Amino acid sequence: MNKTPIYIISNTSDSVLAKLIVILQSLDMKIKTLGVSEINQEPEGIVLIDARKQDVNTHGIPLCSADISRKHQLALIQVESNAVNEYICVQMGIKAVFYTDIETDQFLKGLRCLFNGEWWFSRKVLSQTLATLFENMSEEGPAIASTPLTEQLTKREKTIIKLVCQGAKNQEVADSLNISPHTVKTHLYSIFRKTSSRNRVELLNWAKQHTLAYQLLV
Repeated sequence: MNKTPIYIISNTSDSVLAKLIVILQSLDMKIKTLGVSEINQEPEGIVLIDARKQDVNTHGIPLCSADISRKHQLALIQVESNAVNEYICVQMGIKAVFYTDIETDQFLKGLRCLFNGEWWFSRKVLSQTLATLFENMSEEGPAIASTPLTEQLTKREKTIIKLVCQGAKNQEVADSLNISPHTVKTHLYSIFRKTSSRNRVELLNWAKQHTLAYQLLV
């Protein structure tokens, strides 16, 4: 199993949380439970915030989320149905929301997506979030002029950026382009390097700020 550390932040100690920890430990995952004030002192990893008994904003999202998502991959767990705005979660860099009624196999599937640097949201949520970002951009004024950096991107890389911005996971990109997931990861590494992006959120923001963003929609 992936050795990326998993950090759990929770204000609740009960059988539900204990069961989750046992499941993760049984899969030989590196688990650490700590407080909000300690999390950004830890090496980069996956942070699971137990949404119960957390101070939240008007969208139901824990107030500590924004600061944590700048360094770690962040997911919310034990979320009640309709308690959070998933569109705002994506914009804040939260990679997944796991609801209280999720089955264990689906939770582990979502966790694997996080290990791969992917999102665990519906295609509809990711696509609508992207559309909203571009709508806001068009209201703010013209995009930044194309740069030599943009011109360095290959045609295949631009296609992959388009698919990623539409919410496609690595396997979906691979299937669409008839290439292997490993090749997709190689292209993404090159794309991240050329755009100075560390993850898909930063890549989406990069695309938003360049004229390439308009090219991606046509």
